[in-house]
Amino acid sequence: MENGIERIRSGIELLKPAEKNVALYILQHLEDVIRMPIAVLAERAKTSEATIIRMCRALNFSGFKDLKLSIATASTITVQKSYNFELKKDSTILQMVQTIETHNIEAIQRTLMINDERELEKIMHQMNNAKKIIFIGIGASAIVAQDFEHKLKRINKNCETIFDSHGQLIAATHLTSEDVLFAISYSGETKEIINALSVAKQNKATIITMTQNKRNTVQSLGNYALYIVSYEADIRSSATSSRIAQLTLIDILYTGIATLDYDKSVVALNRTLEVINSF
Repeated sequence: MENGIERIRSGIELLKPAEKNVALYILQHLEDVIRMPIAVLAERAKTSEATIIRMCRALNFSGFKDLKLSIATASTITVQKSYNFELKKDSTILQMVQTIETHNIEAIQRTLMINDERELEKIMHQMNNAKKIIFIGIGASAIVAQDFEHKLKRINKNCETIFDSHGQLIAATHLTSEDVLFAISYSGETKEIINALSVAKQNKATIITMTQNKRNTVQSLGNYALYIVSYEADIRSSATSSRIAQLTLIDILYTGIATLDYDKSVVALNRTLEVINSF
């Protein structure tokens, strides 16, 4: 993804005065802006949401979310360049610990920055009210999906993880507007996932996606989008950081969903624990 910070800096002089003021505020408060809903930015920059949208478009962003994604990626790259060693054949245990710790912490922090709290809340309500929830993923993404299924079943939610591509298509065929399809694909371009989403979309199911933090096909098919910020490369240490960030988001969603029906969730959890502990 193109460096959003540099795009703002290079284009700022071409903006209209009101738009330029917003751009200046963003450059002066980069870390805060990544976390802000557009309404909060409008209030703090003393402008309107319409002006922010016009500024985004003038700088060739598709919208405010696109701008935040681009800034987050640029910030991540900047931090990671300063941490310049990776795991090698002769890496020491200390280097392994420090490298994996840095990548994981960075991935979690950036991921939480880029995902809007209002979007998370909407997703929690959609999943809580769903008649049925289907999780889909391929490979490592399927393992993350299964973790979410395991958590939600503890609070008696009707959900299922499907690994097989044919099974995913079959499940998508029978979804309705009362159901949720939760798709996990870090690349956002997994063919099998795209096929299942296309079918679910035709059936008007609510689609929630979890992908890397840039525009991709999976994200474009969803009603709600969650983003993972992780520096994925050919090295082994970063390959785990996206999974850690995904699991962190899932823990947040699970906790939020359980809290929406707190009393029922506590009863379901206690029953689950009693049965498990009885054997």
